[in-house]
Amino acid sequence: MAQKKQLLASIDVGTTKICSICARVEDGKIEILGTGWAASRGLKKGVVVNLSETIDSVKASLEEAEKQAQMVVQSAYVSVGGAYIRGINSAGETEVHNKDGEITSEDINRAVSAATSLDLGEDYQVIHHLTRDFQVDGLDGVVDPLGLNGHHLSVSMHLVLNASAVVQNIVNAVNKAGVLVDGVVMQQLASSEAVLSSDEKELGTILVDIGGGTTDVAVYNRGSICHSEVLPMGGDLVTKDIAIGIRAPLQEAEELKRSAGCVFPESVPAEELIEVTEVGSGCRRTFSRRRLCEIIRARCDEILKAVERSIQQVGVDKELVTGLVMTGGGSLLDGVVDLAEQMLGLSVRVGYPVNVVAHDSPVFHPAYSTALGLLQYTQNVQSPVVAKPVKAQGARPRNTRIRMKSWFLEKIG
Repeated sequence: MAQKKQLLASIDVGTTKICSICARVEDGKIEILGTGWAASRGLKKGVVVNLSETIDSVKASLEEAEKQAQMVVQSAYVSVGGAYIRGINSAGETEVHNKDGEITSEDINRAVSAATSLDLGEDYQVIHHLTRDFQVDGLDGVVDPLGLNGHHLSVSMHLVLNASAVVQNIVNAVNKAGVLVDGVVMQQLASSEAVLSSDEKELGTILVDIGGGTTDVAVYNRGSICHSEVLPMGGDLVTKDIAIGIRAPLQEAEELKRSAGCVFPESVPAEELIEVTEVGSGCRRTFSRRRLCEIIRARCDEILKAVERSIQQVGVDKELVTGLVMTGGGSLLDGVVDLAEQMLGLSVRVGYPVNVVAHDSPVFHPAYSTALGLLQYTQNVQSPVVAKPVKAQGARPRNTRIRMKSWFLEKIG
């Protein structure tokens, strides 16, 4: 019997872009129906600094995706990132209460509760409780202890925290754009759903997602995240360095980074010139392409050195991981993969969203990894109908939105 069709939606709220995707799931396969891409205004390093601008950006992204998909998005999972994210490892333990020693769901809940009972105050909240493994009477590596026999149960977890105000402001922006937030997902967790294989997660892999405002790091081992961190630097810093260094407008600096940029300036002939517009005057002039690449290299060195410190912090044995997977828009900068291999001493590949879309899909691109991974995450954790087809495009049905928003506010109290 064929499975019921399921409609999904995701919104990747990034520093430089907001990407919305509408999709349909049939027989377990995700089919992309529409995508929307809008410049991200009102956010800085994952934090809302102008609510009205953020709402407008979310709306612009959603409307484009809905128009392509011929549907109205009612709810979606939303990505969150930024420098306020914290990842910590925690453990909890309990005695097994059954007289015959059989572990029950109540025993598991007590162990998990002990691991997650942290006094965070009002400023921070836990957005993910990620189970690493269980231990039964000192024997580790247990994936599911339910029904096993033992006297003592403990659990190791990775908890992801974010500033409560940061999360709520993003949720508010999406709500005010007319969409109910089903849940928030750390960006590198979402990206990993799109780009990492189960073997890579099990054997050990480092994910590095280079976005516009931040670089997100996640270290996987034995199938789960054991370290996560957000570095407050990304591709927009490279763009700003170029704009300052060659006195060019930001938009042109971004275009030059993509079209003429390279992280190995020594490979560029010294006499090669590029034409740029001088900021302010608008005059056209020539500039050394090698100098452009030197500017890019300096900032990329800084980013990769920060990634190396993050890896060293968790004590990764480079001989015991399959390598590093680099995704996000910054992963396509010419030569950055080779530079990462040289600096980090690891095998490095670009992470394309292979788990979600085919190679010939228009969204088969690292910049879509987080938004596509959100769809995969949504499919894995629940089976809701979060969007409905519509026969004709028009204004968003605000009365429905108001009812949904009221329901949401009642739910969160």
